[in-house]
Amino acid sequence: MGLRYAALLVTLAISVMFAAIKAEDTLFSGEKLLTNQFIENGPYKFIIQGDCNLVLYNKGKVLWNSKTQGHGDSCNLVLQNNGNLVVFSGSEVVWSSSSTKGPNSYRLVIQSDGNLVIYGGATWSTNTMQSTKVKVNNDLSN
Repeated sequence: MGLRYAALLVTLAISVMFAAIKAEDTLFSGEKLLTNQFIENGPYKFIIQGDCNLVLYNKGKVLWNSKTQGHGDSCNLVLQNNGNLVVFSGSEVVWSSSSTKGPNSYRLVIQSDGNLVIYGGATWSTNTMQSTKVKVNNDLSN
């Protein structure tokens, strides 16, 4: 019985450790929120409601919503590996952020200022890469 108890404690400790690692304010590529699940940061809460509406709240006041209430059943929210945030009802797309950027690691973060942002991938660049080509002198008069 001692060995079973030790194994149970180890399993419990690992479960607690992984639960602590998951960020409360972040959804990572491939992760989903099921109906009535949410991420939050301070007074801000981003939830996929039972009526299929995706809503960002500040202390119970609506800041933003997807206007998808009643458009499906048992909806879930997925941050896809291409950077697109999608609400599904079964296999049907109910709403999409239309933010497809290509395969990469993305994260949806509810910031402390209430802004909800998808980060990841090279979404902007100064395009100031320097050429490594050798300059060739085409002047044959020398």
